[in-house]
Amino acid sequence: MSPEAAAALALGAQAFVVGLSGAMSPGPFLTVTISRTMQRGALSAALMLVGHALLEAALLVGFAFGLQRFLRLPSVTLALAVAGGAVLLWMGTGLVRGAGDGSIARDLLVAETGVLSASHLGAVTQGAVVSLSNPWWTLWWATIGVKLATDGLTIGAVGIAAFFVGHQLADLSWYGFVITVVHKGKGLLTRNVYRVIMGLLGVALLYMGARFVGQAVGIELPWLPF
Repeated sequence: MSPEAAAALALGAQAFVVGLSGAMSPGPFLTVTISRTMQRGALSAALMLVGHALLEAALLVGFAFGLQRFLRLPSVTLALAVAGGAVLLWMGTGLVRGAGDGSIARDLLVAETGVLSASHLGAVTQGAVVSLSNPWWTLWWATIGVKLATDGLTIGAVGIAAFFVGHQLADLSWYGFVITVVHKGKGLLTRNVYRVIMGLLGVALLYMGARFVGQAVGIELPWLPF
């Protein structure tokens, strides 16, 4: 395997883990996905992911053609590494704390009929709109997302592709599972299982945050497969 391919594979794996932790965090996209599955069916809910992915693809195009030179400035790279690492540490701390006290599972299964009215938006459009309306999504892309995209630009086209595929696979894996659970009506995901998964992802985020900050100050921590 070439060094470029190895770097792209590692970046894709990192994008998957970080993306999975974000996807699994309770928020508007999770709630709307559950509601749409209940009210419109599994296929309609799955199409929301298309809108989400198209929005993020457009963002990456903007990075590649409008911000590439800016993102490669050493001062910008340093700032992004520190900011991205700090956000990861903050998120990881929150996930571990929430998993420990059980609060993170509080809004996991918002399944009461009528909690949210069925949207008149098309599924693809709603997927993009809900993503844009989420402050957490904006914060993620403004810090962690830009940092990982910058790493991909450094590798080249294969790096950007690996980052995008890894990130989208995270969304597809989690939301595909959520949609299946809600659609089938089976208790595949209990609160305790969810807490364990989120706790492990929180630990992974803490390590990645330390790794980002370490890179910024010249300390290279080894990459650990999670």
